[in-house]
Amino acid sequence: MYQIWKLMLLVSLLICHLLSKVPGTSSEPPKHFVLVHGSCHGAWSWYKVVPLLKSGGHNVTALDLGGSGVDPQQVNTLRSISDYIKPLREFMASLPDEEKVVLVGHSLGGLAISQAMEMFPEKVAVAVFVTASMPGPTLNVSILIQK
Repeated sequence: MYQIWKLMLLVSLLICHLLSKVPGTSSEPPKHFVLVHGSCHGAWSWYKVVPLLKSGGHNVTALDLGGSGVDPQQVNTLRSISDYIKPLREFMASLPDEEKVVLVGHSLGGLAISQAMEMFPEKVAVAVFVTASMPGPTLNVSILIQK
């Protein structure tokens, strides 16, 4: 388990380094990173990544999915993946039409950002899957649920 955390941190730091710029060295506007945790985690799991991105001048939102972290919903009331992902859908819907975000998902957060990419393609600049579930034509949510 410790090795997975080290890998996640290393990959996250690499992503931050590649996607962020040192303030004042670029004319690019700051990016808005939306960090989505995996199962059995919460927004807290990004505690080392958030300050790094903010120190690069970026806007950062670390979300708690349904029944996680400070989300008021109890996990035993979630009846579907859709319920679990609802906070991300609501967040994406609340963004201004012209804003594009960088979605970063870890583990089950990959399913969440995949759905956000499908529902709000005009609001997603890029998506980063950090050791995350990445559904596709032959691997979708219904197949994962059956396994």
